[in-house]
Amino acid sequence: MAFTSVQKIRFDDVDGAGIVYYPQYFHLCHKAFEDFFDQADGVSYPQLINELRRGFPTVAIRSEFSAPLRYGDIAAVSLSVKKIGRASATFNYRIHRKQDSELCFSASITLVFMDLERHQVLPIPDDIRRLFESIGQDL
Repeated sequence: MAFTSVQKIRFDDVDGAGIVYYPQYFHLCHKAFEDFFDQADGVSYPQLINELRRGFPTVAIRSEFSAPLRYGDIAAVSLSVKKIGRASATFNYRIHRKQDSELCFSASITLVFMDLERHQVLPIPDDIRRLFESIGQDL
């Protein structure tokens, strides 16, 4: 069971050719991650960052671009858990054009849980681990 966030492609997402500029795909993925976190019971992602000073910086990315997204398209960004380790988690992302369900982008992104004040890696807390487990494995 993947989590899906629906996002409209805005003018500032595209380049001069009128297609989504490649770094924006990673931004769409991160927005979906925040949406997933925020929809769950418990701490929101802004609370995690701003109040608890914990976060999930990215440590590895593998990605593939398969079709363009254009200004005005609606993107369905799905994420699922690939692996949960002691202090890291890897998520699979798939971005489809909602209008025709064409796969436009896929990525595997590994995040590490850390103390943002000390820049120290920490074990993923049980409540966050359960949250990640709630969306199931792989897409």
